[in-house]
Amino acid sequence: MTKKQYSYILTVLLAFAVFLSGCQSGQKQAASEKNEEKTRVVKTINGNVTVPANPKRVVTIGYAGTMLAFGIKPLGETGKYLGSPYIKDQVSGIKDIGGKDGFSVSVEKILELKPDLIVSMTNDSKEYEKLSKIAPTVVYPFGTFKDARDEMKTFGKLLGKEKEAREWTKTFNQKMKAARAKIKDASVQGETFSLIGAYAKSLYVYGAYGYRGGEAIYTQLGLTPPESVKKDAIDTADGYKAISFEVLPKYAGDYIFVDESYNGKLDQDNPVWASLDAVKKGKVFFLDPDRFWPYDPNAVQAQAEEIADMISKKAKNK
Repeated sequence: MTKKQYSYILTVLLAFAVFLSGCQSGQKQAASEKNEEKTRVVKTINGNVTVPANPKRVVTIGYAGTMLAFGIKPLGETGKYLGSPYIKDQVSGIKDIGGKDGFSVSVEKILELKPDLIVSMTNDSKEYEKLSKIAPTVVYPFGTFKDARDEMKTFGKLLGKEKEAREWTKTFNQKMKAARAKIKDASVQGETFSLIGAYAKSLYVYGAYGYRGGEAIYTQLGLTPPESVKKDAIDTADGYKAISFEVLPKYAGDYIFVDESYNGKLDQDNPVWASLDAVKKGKVFFLDPDRFWPYDPNAVQAQAEEIADMISKKAKNK
């Protein structure tokens, strides 16, 4: 072999080696990009969590209604949330993952479902540790979201369904605009509204959280609370305040919504109750506890529309 031939062959071999290296590098980059497309990183109260970009087997703890709003049927949910009247026609086939006490969840039942994503409302470190060993677990504690729109936007990002979230919000805004128009036509501007929860031995005044229609009343419909309600229930971290009958007049608005959840019963024979202007003028609404305990986005929408109808009807019957 001549020196010239040797030099030529060496050049060809080097060129081929560079070509192979480039191919391998490109393949690795393509594979890396493909893996990135299959997952996304979500910021949570427990740090960054890597979740599937398009989860197929989701288990929820408190968020079945939100998932169903996106057309995603979770594999499992606790019985309490499966009982919501707003999703009763959609829960067939969803397994009850609740524990024997009705409040906790059964880790064993969840494990059997082989989820690729768990979304929970429960902010419990021990439970999170167990669940995160089964599948990527994202925790959104109660009170995380500003309102229904924020909840749908957040879940849209989590599920890779941001377009669906925007479409839902557009429809929601239209319906809230119509509901507010009914309120305006009822001529209740300048009047105040209270939301009272009745229990066996105590009363609660609720703010603008999801409690018993609070978001629908104050956030979505923009109804005005008494200043005391704003101070002690709305502008607080808890979103509610326990009160006694003796101080009820301080929190009573021109209109009062009453919640009697968990077998609570308002003592309507109490003289303090009977003395309230809202009671004397027939401006009291007793809410259906089954319809006003859920607080997923579609529930909030339905509650706001129902409350607007209540006020509109009351105004027409003056």
